[in-house]
This record gives sequence, C-alpha cells and structure tokens, in this order.
Amino acid sequence: MRILKWMALGFAGLIVLVAGLLGYVRFAMPNVPPADQSLHIEATPQRLERGKYLAEHVVGCMGCHSKEDWTTLGHPIIPGTEGEGGDPVFDERIGLPGTVLPKNITPYNLGQYSDGELVRVLRTGVRKNGEPLFPIMPYQALAQMDQEDMYSLVTYIRSLPSIKNDVPDHSLQPPVNVIVRTIPKDAGPYPAPVDPKDTVAYGKYLVTIGACVDCHTPVDAHHQPIASLYLAGGFEFPYLNNALQRHPGGGVLRTPNITPDPATGIGTWTKARFLARFHEWQGKAGLAKNVHLNLDKGDYMPMMPYREISGMTDGDLGAIYDYLRSVPAVRHAVVRFDAPKL
Repeated sequence: MRILKWMALGFAGLIVLVAGLLGYVRFAMPNVPPADQSLHIEATPQRLERGKYLAEHVVGCMGCHSKEDWTTLGHPIIPGTEGEGGDPVFDERIGLPGTVLPKNITPYNLGQYSDGELVRVLRTGVRKNGEPLFPIMPYQALAQMDQEDMYSLVTYIRSLPSIKNDVPDHSLQPPVNVIVRTIPKDAGPYPAPVDPKDTVAYGKYLVTIGACVDCHTPVDAHHQPIASLYLAGGFEFPYLNNALQRHPGGGVLRTPNITPDPATGIGTWTKARFLARFHEWQGKAGLAKNVHLNLDKGDYMPMMPYREISGMTDGDLGAIYDYLRSVPAVRHAVVRFDAPKL
C-alpha cells in the first residue's frame, strides 16, 4: 500500500510538473524583446524602390501573401490580390500538422502595427498580440537581413493598397501548437551590410534572406535541414492540382541539387546558362510561358517562383551563381518528379 501511495504521489507530481511546463510555454512564450515603439522609419523613394525589389523578387513576400493562378505555368500572381493573403492553404495535404494561411499584409491588417511591431514580426515571428507565426513564414531568414534592407521592406509593405480580406488564424495540432511557441527568439543586432562587389559574400546574403535552403535542402525526421545535404536538393512537395489539393493519384515533386557537383548538381553550368534559366521567364519569353496546364493529366508545375526571381538583376543573379559555385559539391541524385498514377 505504501508503494502504491508513493506511486500515486509521483504520478500526481508528474502531472503537476507537466501542467506547469505547459502553462509556462503557453503564457510566458514566445519570449522575445518588446517592439521598439520609438522606431519611425522614414519612407524615402530609395527605400520604397529597394523594398519593392526585395518583396517582389528576392524574399518572396508577394508570392505567398497574394493569390496565384495555379493552373498557369509559373503560378503568376493574380492582379489585384497583391498582399491580401489567404492563399495558398498550407495544411495536412502537404504534410503540415494543421492549417496555416498566409496573412493579409496590406494596411487593412497591418495598419495598426507600429514600425517597431512590424520589424519585430518580420525578424522574430512574433505578432503584435504576442502570438507566434508558424515558421513556414521565413522570419529566421529575414532576421539575417541588414537594417537598411529591413527598413526598405517595411516601407514597401506600408505602401501596399489596403485590401479587405479577413484571413483565419492558423490551427495547429498538438503538440505542434505548443512547440511553435518555443521557436521565436531574439533576432539580435542587425548584421553588417555586405558589399555587393564581394559577389560570393553578397550571393550568400541573397540566398540566406531568400530562404533558398528551405526548399533546396532535404530535412530529417524532425523536419530539420540535413547539414551534409546543404542545397543538394530532394525536398519533397506532394503533387498538387490547381486547387492545391493532393492529387488522388499521388505523385511527388522534388527540388533540384544546386551545389556545384558536376554529375548531379549544376557544376557544369556556366554563369550564362544560369542567367538564361531565369531570362526565359522575362518579357515576351515569360508571356509565352503564360500557358494553362492540364494538371490532372500530369503536366509539370514547378514550385520554384521563377516569375518572381526572374525580376532580379543580372548582377544579383550572378552573385548567387558565384556563391553556389563556392559551396561544397554534394553528389546527390534527385528524381525530380514522380508523376501521379492516373
């Protein structure tokens, strides 16, 4: 009886401990510094231009936070939806533990944010109300953006036309709904600006803030990037149709190896070939690709945001190429596409 009593007390103590831990995580986290309410970002023409470039072509803000036409090659943004959020729907159909919808980033939703609060959410993933974003929003990458680029990004977001569109909050399954609160952290000081003339270093900066690693590096069972396969491709996307539903016949799309391995990566690519890969999505060539696909018959829809990235300057794309040539070559053959069974 004494043993049973001690077991009962131990079990009760364990319950209290777990409840206390969960309570701490729920009410004391995320634990990041408060927003700098004294911050006021001057909206200069230079910042607006730079912020537009970053948001539309480098860090992918507009592709995720606008509606895209998923029946058209390159899934272009539908005009008039820029920043309204709500599409695509990230959920169990693509392997997520719940439902996450990109937020409305126009002034309709963010107009009540101070500049400091907007900087905090972009750099730490913590919203005005203290709630965390799901890390499919690449705030950990944006935290590596230098101060002037961050201020430029905020300036552009502030300039978007206000669009009334109420986006439901995300709904995550346990225990992810608790774990997600532990991820945000203090972003720390801004990194020093990188000289664009140092093309390898500047290319690394662009690859970092563009979160290229998120798609081009496969993850382990805990959804952590596998360091030995850095940029070696193989990250899997379930085959999706134009409504972002998993195709009933299955199928998988995988990202390519972009390390300089000559056999399985881009080691044989010249800079001219690399640039041409994006040039073909520009101007008249890009319009020629504006064709509708029959996805139900297995037409190939790349997840790579070619239309957005093609708007980068040749200098920036060339810097990315120079950086990719500097990373370790990884022999990693990737089967790009397993077509669904029809």
